[in-house]
Amino acid sequence: MVSKGFRIRHHLGYGEAGRTMSDESPATCIICGAKRVEACEEALVRCNLRRFQGERFRVWRCAECESIHACDEVDLESYYRGYPVFAAELNWMLRVVYGNLLKRLTAAGLRREHRVLDYGCGKGLLVRFLQEQGFAQVHGYDRYAEAYSDPAVLRQRYACIISQDVIEHVADPHALLRSFAGMIEPGGLISIGTPDASALSLKDHENYVHALHQPYHRHILSSRALLQAGEAVGWTVARYDSTMYNNTLVPSMNPRFVLHYLRAHDDVFDLVAETPRVSARLFSPATLFFALFGYFFDRHTDIMVVFKAPLALASSTPA
Repeated sequence: MVSKGFRIRHHLGYGEAGRTMSDESPATCIICGAKRVEACEEALVRCNLRRFQGERFRVWRCAECESIHACDEVDLESYYRGYPVFAAELNWMLRVVYGNLLKRLTAAGLRREHRVLDYGCGKGLLVRFLQEQGFAQVHGYDRYAEAYSDPAVLRQRYACIISQDVIEHVADPHALLRSFAGMIEPGGLISIGTPDASALSLKDHENYVHALHQPYHRHILSSRALLQAGEAVGWTVARYDSTMYNNTLVPSMNPRFVLHYLRAHDDVFDLVAETPRVSARLFSPATLFFALFGYFFDRHTDIMVVFKAPLALASSTPA
């Protein structure tokens, strides 16, 4: 049941023990600089992992760019210990969704001879998949994965940088994009996959609890804010998809079915990494419907943008 589109990055996280509540919530939006106002949309959202589902975290939405921000400062280490999806293996299901990702990137201009970096690669499953597909120059980086934590790869140049489910986890999304600008070759591709804050309702936050994914998601950009952030570093849009690449026509391999499956059990993210189980609630017409036709009923809570760097890049040293 695991796909990288549902995989969470371990850059920031909180625990009730050792959690620090800030005296004042952030006064400005780190994405667009707009001041936070009293009338801005706010919510208290549960954690969607089984171990911490009794905990609640404050979030607020910028009235200007629609991005969503976590309020509370937290200690991440305790939250990422034993993170469920790190046990994922490169099985046939992952190969299906990775194949869809590769199809999109190929349409945007990716070639097998290109030098590729998967930034925030976790166990390197996408790295292995691309190698299986004939990509000889594919590398991975993840500061929390010993096999891929060598910062030397960040001092290289790449024709394609893939960053899936990362930007929403970092303390400064703009700084992350600037670091990519320092690593990309002229005319190279930068693929960003992330939730779209403008598609998430804070008034109905329980309905979007998995995309909000508190406390791990620190800053969820709206699609407009992400496009503007890419433009700010000089990139143009090579491809835009309003669904994540795990939305496929293969039966049950779509986010709408996965959401239905989670709700048929205890509605926690852990389920995507566990052995599929049967529930009485799955014996319904909705299960068959979403398994077969969920692709057409995606909620568009996640987007994938492939940016293209300019052909002439300013000289800079990769971060």
